[in-house]
Amino acid sequence: MDRFDGLFERLKALAAIPATSGFEQGIARRLADEMRPLADCVEIDAFGNVYGTLNGAPTGPKVMVPAHSDSVGMIVSHIEDTGYLRFDVVGSVPPNLAYAQRVVICTPQGPRTGVVGSKPGHIAFRQERELGTVVPSVDALFIDAGASSKRDAQRMGFEPGQQIVWDRDLAWLGEPSTGLVTGRSLDDKVGCLAMLEAMRALRAAGTPLHATVIFVACVQEEVGLRGAAQAAGRIRPDLCIGIDATVSQAGFGSGIGAHPSTTFSEAANRLGAGPALSVMDRGASVPYGLFGHPALIALCRRAAECGKIPYQIEGSMPIITSDAAAVQFAGPGVPSLTIKIPSRYTHGPVEVCSLRDIAATAELVAAALRAIGPESRFRFMEE
Repeated sequence: MDRFDGLFERLKALAAIPATSGFEQGIARRLADEMRPLADCVEIDAFGNVYGTLNGAPTGPKVMVPAHSDSVGMIVSHIEDTGYLRFDVVGSVPPNLAYAQRVVICTPQGPRTGVVGSKPGHIAFRQERELGTVVPSVDALFIDAGASSKRDAQRMGFEPGQQIVWDRDLAWLGEPSTGLVTGRSLDDKVGCLAMLEAMRALRAAGTPLHATVIFVACVQEEVGLRGAAQAAGRIRPDLCIGIDATVSQAGFGSGIGAHPSTTFSEAANRLGAGPALSVMDRGASVPYGLFGHPALIALCRRAAECGKIPYQIEGSMPIITSDAAAVQFAGPGVPSLTIKIPSRYTHGPVEVCSLRDIAATAELVAAALRAIGPESRFRFMEE
């Protein structure tokens, strides 16, 4: 439990920092501070990507290890004369996950609490029996932040362009012995934590690496893998091993019925069974995805099996992709793979992950990087 307690507190600190896409300044500062004692060099570029480099042999390959620092959220679009705040979503957030939630609006005067307005339960209950459940579209939703007029809202510090995040702290799901946690923005703070833990393990081992490894906390993944594309253009890596959350099943039996569960046919991995090596994915909001490079999948499988690290194979994930999908296009092309951390209820206020999976991901990333040596070859086919 001591190990989990340490991971819990570190994840809680990362998830507590508002980091909606485009607003990564706070998390960038925190991650840079975390990386400095673990890396040979730490840099932050003009967009907010944070680079932590571990130097390897001069003849070794450059390996980029991205994990995105941003999260989905919302943004104030304008203020009504009544004082209500209209908002838009940033990233893939369906309206039912924003409806009737408590939120925090980040203002120059400090964080302000608001609620996404909903029909009163008494009225909604009657209408549901008559019309069925109806959630308004995002552009019909509003935030009640206690202002009585537009001028009153402005006095409180509200203005268009401010980020909005869920008002949810990290908590244990059930009891701590489960290793399961729930909270906002676990996608991809779990990846950031696994990245830091891998850096910590490599630094503690003190064994020189053959590869030069550049760990990158990438901005704006949720709106098109933008930070990863910028970072890959700067680094021009030879290989890429990304870390991100992935959708995990949370169904009941076959999943048939009225409950909006997620079945194995939709997300074939399980919490607590270790990170998933992604064979194929594709994004819903970007025009491409990633086939994990066969040589990198083989490298990670060998590293996991030699180190007795639990892992899963994610054969197909047709609804999401991640930073490595952008990195693969850098220069003449970069053999790339994403190691994914199972997560339930993604892109909402109550995401669920396993600290066991985070720890195993860090172990696997460190083991795979140590396994890259002078004899390693990363061709598409063995010769």
